[in-house]
Amino acid sequence: MRVVTGRLPHRVHLLWPLLLALAQPLAAAKIYQYTNSAGETVFTDEPVEGAAVHEVEDAPVIPMEPVEVPDSEPAESPKGAAESRSDEDDDAGMSVDNGEAASTPDRQGQAEAQEPAYRHLSIVEPADGEVASRLQGSITVELAMQPNLQGGDRIRILVDGEPRVRDSSGRRHLINGLTPGKHVLVAQIHRNGEVVKESAPVRFQLMTPSQ
Repeated sequence: MRVVTGRLPHRVHLLWPLLLALAQPLAAAKIYQYTNSAGETVFTDEPVEGAAVHEVEDAPVIPMEPVEVPDSEPAESPKGAAESRSDEDDDAGMSVDNGEAASTPDRQGQAEAQEPAYRHLSIVEPADGEVASRLQGSITVELAMQPNLQGGDRIRILVDGEPRVRDSSGRRHLINGLTPGKHVLVAQIHRNGEVVKESAPVRFQLMTPSQ
């Protein structure tokens, strides 16, 4: 049962919109109006003796216009997007082979770049300080290197800036003909006429047996 009350009779007309809303689900509904003991105007859908009867028609039906919704494009899957980006990257980084071979200097540069770099080269004998001379002012020079000598690389040993050993592939060398006194010893690794590694200098004092 639906009951609507209004305290003042002259405000009844304000309740008609609500009355219509209550009556929408009903076909040709009857609404009964009466005044209760509290002096309130009451509207109800149940019959009440002595109540005024109001006929309420259904609310008009508003036809809905069909609306066409465009088909949405399927979202590209992450895999497809990744493949698309990969293809673009491949196209961007693709080189064109014009049938011409690389020049000889380029091949030489690539071959040199593939040669391992020397991490270490040092003179382990003699050490800095006094060195006893052997016969004819000779000394033994021993080297340490990492990695071992590669390909066509060669050792050169300088005493006081002058080469005393050239194009050697060994680690131990005998240098003779040195005069007593102070000397500076340096070892180098040469490749195609260029120095690719040089040791730290060793400064020694050559002593004769009589000294």
